[in-house]
Amino acid sequence: MQFFNPNNSKSLTLTRRNSSHYLKPDMTLPDNCHIISSETFFKRSIIRSVIFPYEMQQIGAKAFQGCSRLSSLDFPDNLRQMGTGAFSDCPSLRQVQIPSGLTTIPKNAFRNGRRLKELEFAPDSHLTSIMADAFSECASLEEVIFPASLSEINDRAFYKCKKLEQVSFPEGLKSIGKQAFYFCGMKTLDLPDSLEFLNDSAFFKCNNLTYVTLPENIRYLGKWIFHGCNRLQYLEIRHDPEFIGPWIINRATCIRCYKGSKVDLYCQESGFRVEYI
Repeated sequence: MQFFNPNNSKSLTLTRRNSSHYLKPDMTLPDNCHIISSETFFKRSIIRSVIFPYEMQQIGAKAFQGCSRLSSLDFPDNLRQMGTGAFSDCPSLRQVQIPSGLTTIPKNAFRNGRRLKELEFAPDSHLTSIMADAFSECASLEEVIFPASLSEINDRAFYKCKKLEQVSFPEGLKSIGKQAFYFCGMKTLDLPDSLEFLNDSAFFKCNNLTYVTLPENIRYLGKWIFHGCNRLQYLEIRHDPEFIGPWIINRATCIRCYKGSKVDLYCQESGFRVEYI
């Protein structure tokens, strides 16, 4: 087994086998640690906080999954890659700042972070994608201001984030995936003009929504997008998307559209109430 020698500047990769030397409640990893391998600190309940070195570039899949007492992280701007489920099932984690160099938040990255309340992005963020279930069931998350660089939010990315009331989407966002904001707490929804794809059940059971206007560049409206939104009174669609799936709203919701439009015909065929613009 090899341990870190402070006089040796050779790049260090931490693994499950060689990590015990650094394991402590408040960890400050050595300056020459560039990579943390998959499952290195998997279910290490002793860990409370981690400070990563500036040169840290990669954190492997499930590297800190199940660290039940982990509450504080300090990511370096140099971080370029994070593996699937790297910080999933960390119920004590309360705040996360995504560093500028990370372009993708991977699948399950912070899933089931039940006490995660603050999610921030570096001012010069290069993030383009948030993958499936990245923040699924982060039930304490209240506000997210996405960076200008973001282009896609994938399936169930914020699934059942029940307290998520404030969401700011960037101009440049192209796609919102299936169940991406299922059962979230938004009261208003300001979708960007750049949005093209709104997939199945994207805002299913978002019960605080009362009025939504869709941007006119949306080409695809998947099924059940606003179905189960029991307080939604009006959905305004001022253009004709290429595809509209079934039951995008509840029967009680009224769709506002242009008379004689494709959306008007869809409403007549579906038995939805219509109010003409």
